[in-house]
Amino acid sequence: MGSIFGLKGVFSIQGPRSIYVYSLFIGLLSGFGAYGFNWALTWTESFTFGNLMGYNPGIPSGDMHFHSIGNVGSISPFWILFLPAIGGLLVGIITSFFCMEAQGGGTDSLIYSFHFKEGKIQAKVPFYKALATILTLGSGGSGGKEGPTAQIGAGFGSSLAGFLGAGARARRTLMLAGTAGGLGAIFRAPLGGAITAVEMVYQEDIESDSLVPCILSSVTAYLTYTSIAGSGSIFSVQEYSLNDYRHIPLYIVLGLLCYVVGFFFVKVYHFVQDVFSKLPLPNFLKPAFGGLIVGCIALLFPEVLGSGFGLIQRMINGEVLESTSFGFSGPFFLLAVALFKVFSTSVTVGSGSSGGLLGPSFAIGGMLGAFVGAMAQTLFPELNIIIFPFLLVGMGSFFAGVARAPIAGMVMVCDMIGSYELLPPLMIVSVIAVVLSHKFSIYRNQIKNRFLSPSHHWDMNQDIMDRIRITDHFSEFRKYAMVSEHVSLTELQTNAPGIQASDFILVGPEEEYKGIVSLRKNRILPEFEEDLKNLITCGEIVQDVPSVNRNDTLGKALQILLEYDVDKLAIVEDGKCLGYLRYIDLFNAYQNEVKNKQRKSV
Repeated sequence: MGSIFGLKGVFSIQGPRSIYVYSLFIGLLSGFGAYGFNWALTWTESFTFGNLMGYNPGIPSGDMHFHSIGNVGSISPFWILFLPAIGGLLVGIITSFFCMEAQGGGTDSLIYSFHFKEGKIQAKVPFYKALATILTLGSGGSGGKEGPTAQIGAGFGSSLAGFLGAGARARRTLMLAGTAGGLGAIFRAPLGGAITAVEMVYQEDIESDSLVPCILSSVTAYLTYTSIAGSGSIFSVQEYSLNDYRHIPLYIVLGLLCYVVGFFFVKVYHFVQDVFSKLPLPNFLKPAFGGLIVGCIALLFPEVLGSGFGLIQRMINGEVLESTSFGFSGPFFLLAVALFKVFSTSVTVGSGSSGGLLGPSFAIGGMLGAFVGAMAQTLFPELNIIIFPFLLVGMGSFFAGVARAPIAGMVMVCDMIGSYELLPPLMIVSVIAVVLSHKFSIYRNQIKNRFLSPSHHWDMNQDIMDRIRITDHFSEFRKYAMVSEHVSLTELQTNAPGIQASDFILVGPEEEYKGIVSLRKNRILPEFEEDLKNLITCGEIVQDVPSVNRNDTLGKALQILLEYDVDKLAIVEDGKCLGYLRYIDLFNAYQNEVKNKQRKSV
């Protein structure tokens, strides 16, 4: 439903510049949303971990602004065992009776929306996703907080696109921009958030059309978030650079280890998903059962509770991690934490609780890197190994392998530590992990590349469209939906049903082309038609849409239709509008061209 004075037309998306402006706005909203979510989650964790479970998982340097865990009592086996199940039960009730889309990791559902739902996300999803994740992670579930923040931002983008009446292409872009804003804010990673958003939707490609909007949104969200929570990266790291090239073989070993454990993680996670989907239990009880399993694991290894980012910060600070339950430490304890984190994350998210997979991937990879570094300290003391660089490289490389996102994994870690000094070893290990992991991905809805995605079904044959000239298939053009710029908007609305059109070509007295008026974007409500009759002319609300001539190609015509979200395009020669072409006209010409080529090839 349009606004009274055509405000929707004023604020409608009319090209790339409009997308850029709205990306900034979405980034602003995403930054505030991420801050509110992180505040609520950290406050919840301070109560449940500190007062109930008696376990201090640590806190990343970037989250020190929030209310952190204060006085921690003694370990409570009762709460460690049963609290994840209680949280799972509450999440199961939410996802079964209020919002089914709030279950699981979140990122996979965003990818599915991008490819198969034209970027549409229900407005209620971000709220319920945030609530479900707070309950999951606050009760000790093993997951990440990037899922809800990405969905909060993506929900803002999708809802704004729907309000503006944007087309599918613009909606997908704004959805990814919101995703980038959520990631950029919660991880304090302005560039990493943008790269992750455009890379995660494909296995071997990136959504390059959305890169600039994602950067604008991510940077804006990051600035908004840090203006409230304070500047700085999420992890506080001392300066380091790779000066001893004898360490490189150790990084290669880390890359191989990331591949092996990454393969194991993907298989276990997908297996758990399939088992719980067939489990003969009511859906609202499945997350509770998964939480009980996580509680059993946590009795032995409380270190698997939560996102794991606190443990990473403790190790970066030089602390030697020691088992809370058994009192042992060393390289194999770190490896055990990584492997048990694989199981706890798979059961938490795979059973239907709400939590991201990106955060746990960083935690698992970090423990693997710490394991390699600790082993190297023991076996090769002469190399003067420092553990935390291996930990950080393992974080990015493990995620790059399981998510098929090599650039995102590298840049995200560099952003999270506020330094690019570790980029060389990150590149080495990430490439090894990604090359070896080319046949699997943690995200089931990822598509191999743009050409196989329904969102780009025309791109595959764009070269054919670019070779076909308009004059090759059209000698005359339609004129039914051509109107004078002096026609009033009320008159156009009255006559539109008889013409069976929603977009109209606007011409001047000499039939010179003026632009396009879309009743989908500009409409006077029936109750105001009498009061505003003849007050608004079409020339006052015209949209400036480029025209084409008969020697232009179908590819150029289609690009303009998609970019400006109109359903017809003016054909202009010598300053005079000859008529217009519609979507269906372009598609018919394309089909005829393909059929002619097929006949000639027989």
